[in-house]
Amino acid sequence: MEMEEIVEEETSGKHENMVEITVKTIGPARPSSLHVPSSIKVLDLRKLIARKNHLPVENLKLILQGKVLHDRADEDDIYVRFNDGDSLIVAVKPKAPVGLDIDDDDEDLKFQLPQSTSQWKKKLYSFLRNRMKLPDIVLMAIFSLGLKAWALIILWFTLAPIAHKLDLGPLYCIFHLQ
Repeated sequence: MEMEEIVEEETSGKHENMVEITVKTIGPARPSSLHVPSSIKVLDLRKLIARKNHLPVENLKLILQGKVLHDRADEDDIYVRFNDGDSLIVAVKPKAPVGLDIDDDDEDLKFQLPQSTSQWKKKLYSFLRNRMKLPDIVLMAIFSLGLKAWALIILWFTLAPIAHKLDLGPLYCIFHLQ
């Protein structure tokens, strides 16, 4: 559903799954009400709020129940589900002063997979980063090693207990350090 269709349905009241949410913009603006579908793409919601409040869409941060809403994850659009009466906080990130070329985006400092990465690696990366909350340094170590390196690491840790049981633990470690 395109943003224009959402606005048309919002004003005509034809959409059967519309809910009323409260939009609170950080700053001197008063809270306002907005009628949106109960399930909507975050990007469409961002565009709708930007157009209604005359704000720059690229500088908006949307916060629902304490969590920042992102437009996409793993190359997929993210949908948000609202209940009637939910509150959405809108923060406008200020633009850098004219003449200064400061790119203050934290995403640039985080470990990111190359664009050519396979889909299963992207899903694994998303799971480890978003669900398991692994730090970027660990993710970098995991995704920087090749399949041979991982096979050797697993083999080493598999054989180490066997060497220990045979009282060859110190020799096993010294042998592999060289």
